[in-house]
Amino acid sequence: MNDSTTETRHALLVRPDGFFQVLDWPGESSLQTLYRAIDCRAVDVADITPTLSMWVDDEGAINGCRVNVPATHLFQAHGTPRQAYFGNAVFTGGTDSRGDTLGLTQDQLLTLVVAVLDGLPNVIYIPAQR
Repeated sequence: MNDSTTETRHALLVRPDGFFQVLDWPGESSLQTLYRAIDCRAVDVADITPTLSMWVDDEGAINGCRVNVPATHLFQAHGTPRQAYFGNAVFTGGTDSRGDTLGLTQDQLLTLVVAVLDGLPNVIYIPAQR
């Protein structure tokens, strides 16, 4: 039995405002999952490494979406971003031998969540307690 069927895989949604959410990654209908999570009609993928991809709204730069600073910082931690990325972003694993998009492993997910949390104070203002 291969690794992708023996453990639950996930994806990570990161919004421009710093909100993030762990998503269950389906074995099928992954494109529909991306459309719903990103809230778009067309997606584009930026392969960060062979085992890490970032999916964004293909029309985000022209349809009024905000620059996604947290997602761009996550990309930058693993490589050089080719551009600014707009709107919601979903991080997934790489692809399998058939070209199907894989979910994130638990280790990948935890690494990304820690990176998002580490970057939040630089991205959004969190008021001090009274």
